Amino acid sequence: MKRKLKILRIIHSLDPKLGGPTKATIDSSLALSKQNFIVDIATSDLKNSKFYRSRKIRIINAGPCIGRYNLNIKLFLWILNHRHKYDAFIIHGLWQFQSLLARILLKKRYFIFTHGQLDPYFGTNINKNFLKKIYKKIYWFIIERKNLLSSQSVLLTSLGEKESLKKTFVNTSGIKKKIIRYGIIKPKISKKRMLKKFFKRFSILKNKKFYLFLGRFHEKKGCEIIVESVKKLKDNFKNIILFVGPITESKYELEVKYLIKKYNLQKKIIISDALSGDLKWGAIIASRAMVLASHGENFGVSLVESLSLGKPVITTNKVNISNEILKFKAGFISRNQTKQFSYILKKFDNLKNKDLKKLSKNARNCFKKNFDLSLTKNDLGSVLKKNMP
Repeated sequence: MKRKLKILRIIHSLDPKLGGPTKATIDSSLALSKQNFIVDIATSDLKNSKFYRSRKIRIINAGPCIGRYNLNIKLFLWILNHRHKYDAFIIHGLWQFQSLLARILLKKRYFIFTHGQLDPYFGTNINKNFLKKIYKKIYWFIIERKNLLSSQSVLLTSLGEKESLKKTFVNTSGIKKKIIRYGIIKPKISKKRMLKKFFKRFSILKNKKFYLFLGRFHEKKGCEIIVESVKKLKDNFKNIILFVGPITESKYELEVKYLIKKYNLQKKIIISDALSGDLKWGAIIASRAMVLASHGENFGVSLVESLSLGKPVITTNKVNISNEILKFKAGFISRNQTKQFSYILKKFDNLKNKDLKKLSKNARNCFKKNFDLSLTKNDLGSVLKKNMP
C-alpha cells in the first residue's frame, strides 16, 4: 500500500464570514482525503476557534496575528518545527505574511492559490484603490513576485482567471501557472427540512418569488447594480431580492442600504445577516435564481453552490467562470452595468416554467462537468502528485 501524502494548507482564517475561499478550502481538503492524502490546515485563528470541525482534517489554530499584514511569529515557529512532516504545502492568498513565510521556510515545496487577489479590478478601479495599488506594486516588486516565482506553481481556478492575469496591474510573466478543477462537494440535501427552517426564519417570503444574493457586502460585488436595476424596472419587477451577507456596517454596506431607502425599495429588497448550514441551503432551494452583479470575481462560490442545486444564475462577464455558465446555458450573463443587468433581470423574470426547467437542468450539468469536487479529472490531487517537489 502506498504511503499517504501529507499536505499542509496555510490560510489566514477559516471564518465563513470571509467568503467563498474558506468553504472551497474545506471541500477540496475533504476531496483530497479520499485520494490517499492526509490534510492539515494551519490558520491564524485563535486557539479556541471552532469554525470547522472534522475527524478527517486536522485544524491547527496558531493565532492571534498582528496587524493587517497578519504577522504571526507563532505560526512561523510552528511551521519551522513541523515542516519536515509534510510532503507539500498550499498557501492561500497574497499580500500577507503567509506567502513570505513560505518562501523563507518551504523552498519550492509550496503551491499558491491567489483567490482573486490579482484581479484586474484592483488596478482599473483607480479612484477607490489608487494608494493601495501603489503600495501593492511596490510590495510586488520587492517581495510578492519573488514569493510566487519560488513556488512550485500558482494554482488557478479557471481559464478565465488565467486570462485575467494578462490584464492585471502587475507583471506575472515567468510565474508557473496551472489550472485545476475547483468548486465544492455537493451537500446531502433534505429539501423539506431546509425549506421548513428557511421559511420559519423568513415567513415574509413564503409563497413569494425572490432572487438571492449570497456573499460579502464589498464594492466589487456590484450590489449597487442590483439595487439600481430594481429601481430602473420599477413596476416591471414584481419579485423580491434577498441580500444575504455578514452585517458589518462597512462603508459600502451603508451605501447599499442608503440606496434602498432613497429609492423606497424596502419592500422589494430585503437585507439579512449571513446564513449558514440548512438556512443557507434552504435559501438557495427557495430562490428563483442567484444574482451577482460583480465588477470582478475570481470564481464565485455562491454561484457554484446555486448551480449544484439546479438553480440558474444571473451574473456578469467579470466573473471568471462566466464562460462555463454561458457554454452550458446555465444562466444569463450581463456586463457590469445597470442598463444590461436590468434587461436580463427582466428577461429572466418573464421566463415560462418550461424554460426555467431547462435552465435548471443545464445548471446541474454545468456544475457536474466543471465544479464537482467528487470528480478527479484535473483536480487538485492529480496536480499535486504530478508536480510534487
